[in-house]
Amino acid sequence: EPGGIVTIVYDGTNSDEIKDIPGKVNVIVKDGVTEIGASAFEDCSGLASITLPDSVTKIGGDAFRWCGGLANITLPDSVTEIGCGAFCGCSGLTNIMIPESVTKIGSDTFRCCSGLTNITIPERVMEIGGYAFSECKALTYITIPKSVMKIGQGAFSCCDNLESIKVDENNKVYDSRENCNAIIEKSSNKLVVGCKNTKVPSGVTSIGEAAFCGCSGLTSITLPESVTEIGEFAFSDCSGLTSITLSDRMTKIGDGVFCGCSHLTSMVLPNSVAEVNSMAFEGCDNLTSITWKGKVYGSVNDFFDSGVKII
Repeated sequence: EPGGIVTIVYDGTNSDEIKDIPGKVNVIVKDGVTEIGASAFEDCSGLASITLPDSVTKIGGDAFRWCGGLANITLPDSVTEIGCGAFCGCSGLTNIMIPESVTKIGSDTFRCCSGLTNITIPERVMEIGGYAFSECKALTYITIPKSVMKIGQGAFSCCDNLESIKVDENNKVYDSRENCNAIIEKSSNKLVVGCKNTKVPSGVTSIGEAAFCGCSGLTSITLPESVTEIGEFAFSDCSGLTSITLSDRMTKIGDGVFCGCSHLTSMVLPNSVAEVNSMAFEGCDNLTSITWKGKVYGSVNDFFDSGVKII
């Protein structure tokens, strides 16, 4: 009935029929179905829960994308592959167990799952794709197991409440040295993921692209002298950032580094900085003081008229 909860059996072909049902829908996947196809339930706003049999081995890309009403799903141990964007926009999900059989979390897989409060990354996962957990605003902590060999750009960007990041001490590629609440790539000493409680350790040589992107809880940060490079959009949309101390070894401020840092009111650029991207301070509406080479500029426009090399 309209407005009620309808239970329907999914045989692998009738997802369009389910999308047309008004109100809430509970789906039982027929035993023998091996794959939830790409975009099978995409935009199925009435989907409230789905039961998967042990025969399912693959969740296709975008399979449950923007199913905002989906509050309950259990992935059986038979699942070995979860496609890119599979649960993107499932804002009703608060918890999901990823099976131990999964070895890769694709790009955008859990993006915009704003209700997701915790996630356990299995010990066999080797890769976390770009923006895989971006905009999971209720997520407070993450632990990276020793198996993870690759983390994509922006994997945990815009996770406003993320406050604890730990990497297993036996991981060969990444670490969280000195309990820094960040993910650092060992071979390059690049900080690739940060959060509002990150303390950048000495020895880190660069801040990766989008490393703190959307980290609105970050209010201040000091970069040690070892940092010589900040990647594009590294601190973009850090709307709570009021203070940042740059290393005296910095030479370039790249594209969008401080874009959208609306609470920054002043900035001191070290004398070593010779190049600034024209989009570096876009959206910094309250930035009224930039000090560079001993001179204070009262606005971003005045600063860019000062002769600094624009890149």
